[in-house]
Amino acid sequence: MGWMRCFVVLGALAVVACLPGCSEPERQPPPIDTLARTARLRIGPHPLHLPVVAINRVERPCAEPSFWPCSYEQHELAISASRGPALPVSSLTVTLTAYSTFQDSARDESIAIPQLCGKLQQRWARRQCGGSDLFPDNLRRFTLIVPSALIPTNSRDSIGGQKEDVRELVRRLRPVGHAPALHCAPDGNGLCTAAFRLSDGVLAVWVLADTDAGPRPLRRQAAAIRAFVEHAAGEQEAYGQLIQALHQPG
Repeated sequence: MGWMRCFVVLGALAVVACLPGCSEPERQPPPIDTLARTARLRIGPHPLHLPVVAINRVERPCAEPSFWPCSYEQHELAISASRGPALPVSSLTVTLTAYSTFQDSARDESIAIPQLCGKLQQRWARRQCGGSDLFPDNLRRFTLIVPSALIPTNSRDSIGGQKEDVRELVRRLRPVGHAPALHCAPDGNGLCTAAFRLSDGVLAVWVLADTDAGPRPLRRQAAAIRAFVEHAAGEQEAYGQLIQALHQPG
């Protein structure tokens, strides 16, 4: 009778495997045209023109009091490229690498999209998409935050892979000037968090390896973020000035 039980089990598994709900998600083509659009945003006094592919997460001021962050959908970012005023932003994470790879979360796979590179409007973005590494000391992403816009939340936010409440992070670092403040986690995971005041009311925060947390690499990364906001993501890209600023000695 053991063989019969095995037959019944295998038959049941076959039936389950054939159910429509168990089928693999259909592969959708990456939204290349949307990813290539240049979103128009504003955080504090800073206008930001960024390709949608470079925007990892963006939060906006809530229209009504809310216990949870409010955010923009990807299609709203794409629409801002050609219609209406710049979108007001309270928190924005900018990614500087891996533009030519699309993460399909539904199928849990990566898809190469080299055709995106030629569609990007800004020269720095095309260079990064094509495999160049313009930014120093392993700078891969950073977050811009308006601290006054941070709201209480039940969730723990993430900055560059560090799971931490953003309000607590800002409170602990207490960046008071243009020099970056630094905190390295005592748990030995090899990660540090840095922050500085980009302007009155806007902080730049990023995560770096402790091997890149020396005074000179830290200053170079902070200078690169300032140069990016001013020369790469400004209303008019100034590529030459960006490259010059990135090559200044630390």
